[in-house]
Amino acid sequence: MVGFSKQLLVAAAACAIVQAHPRGGFQFTSLNSAWAVKRALYNLDAVSDQDHKDKLTQGLKDAITIAAKTLEKMDDEQHLDKLEYWFGDQHSDANGREQVRQVYKNFVGENTDGTGADVNGDVIVDDTDYWKPKAGQAPNADGQTPFCSLQQDGKTGTAYFKRHSDKRPGMHFCDKVWSRDNLAALLANDCSKLSGQVSTATWSKNFIGSNVLHEFMHYPKIGQEALGTQITDWKYDAFQCHALAVNDDVNERAKTLTNADTYVWYALHIAFTELCGRSFSGPRDERDDDPTNQDWPDSDPEEDAQTDTCNCTENGCAPDSPTCCANGTC
Repeated sequence: MVGFSKQLLVAAAACAIVQAHPRGGFQFTSLNSAWAVKRALYNLDAVSDQDHKDKLTQGLKDAITIAAKTLEKMDDEQHLDKLEYWFGDQHSDANGREQVRQVYKNFVGENTDGTGADVNGDVIVDDTDYWKPKAGQAPNADGQTPFCSLQQDGKTGTAYFKRHSDKRPGMHFCDKVWSRDNLAALLANDCSKLSGQVSTATWSKNFIGSNVLHEFMHYPKIGQEALGTQITDWKYDAFQCHALAVNDDVNERAKTLTNADTYVWYALHIAFTELCGRSFSGPRDERDDDPTNQDWPDSDPEEDAQTDTCNCTENGCAPDSPTCCANGTC
């Protein structure tokens, strides 16, 4: 049954077509009516390279698939202990479970056909590496160097969520993501590309969908609306995220609920267990394995959080809407 499900998933990905969306984003549909879904994807109008558009489109669809599978299976007996494994003992009760669930629900949406939430379509992906972090926001940042060009020990960042100058929510993906696989490729041949353990090297750094999922955790309409607090970057990679969950310091353990990568690893752990039909051992420290990739904060918890600026009525626009306030008004 697992093998058959994977074949359906791969086939659906292969048959997918992208259509213009009247809101300026895209809709995802399938040639197979059994997989007939539409997805409110982020706005890719500013991305000029069609191959990059295709990869980003598939990346978001894959991220939604992973999050939807998490929502479907997180209450199953075999996955119950994963909540404490990734979020720690403080967030492993019923209240913590519902908070985590709501974050994914805000991303996936309420649609039973598996479409993504409409708010995803308000995020604008930019071709230009437009964020120039100030000193203290990223290693070696000086307020002049674009994010993707920053280096520490020869390593560079991957992507970021950052509001544009007009306060609209935006993302940019560095060039390294274009060589990363989609979900169908990772599931092919009985998930042969995935190691037998939860692995940063073979999972998140080889899967553009995980990068997209991480950045959407910073979008206030996803994380902040669920938790009341902006999701930021405390720790990265599987090993460090699990270490945060079992830290001896209770205040450190509490940070898991607002750590973007923790949501990625919890979701990947559940989804790959289900989609691959096998279990995975815990992560090891792989930080020295990759000579090129460096993880550091890829959003600003204050500048990128939800504000009340141009927050009109329920029938008007909000700060995270592309139709919002060219001059500070709706």
